[in-house]
Amino acid sequence: MIKTHQEFMTRFDDERKPLVESLLKAIAEECPTLTETIKWNAPTFCDNSKDRMTIMLHKKDRVGLILHTGAKPKEDKKAPPLYTDDTGLLEWNSNIRATISFFDLADFLSKRDLFKKGVKRWIEETKDL
Repeated sequence: MIKTHQEFMTRFDDERKPLVESLLKAIAEECPTLTETIKWNAPTFCDNSKDRMTIMLHKKDRVGLILHTGAKPKEDKKAPPLYTDDTGLLEWNSNIRATISFFDLADFLSKRDLFKKGVKRWIEETKDL
């Protein structure tokens, strides 16, 4: 059973590997206190043992990052988002779940600073959830 991001990436044989590696590195740089695990067959970041971000790989034309609050809080797809995103990167799926997607490494690199700002804000906003 794969347990670490490093082990996952060693076994991840996909043309999107450089993009996934860049996302993981940016998150680790911006949020160094997060812990890493593998959940839902993908790299996941936790804050105080609560799942907060998971890499999304099921769409072959992109890599996504699901920003979430774990499995327990009930989400409301009709409610307004948790906060107003000032990066323009978040696609809100519910009041407490959003996705950020990149189609290739160049797309990510052009938005890297906004991405780091977005993941840091997500951790701050979900601290008490």
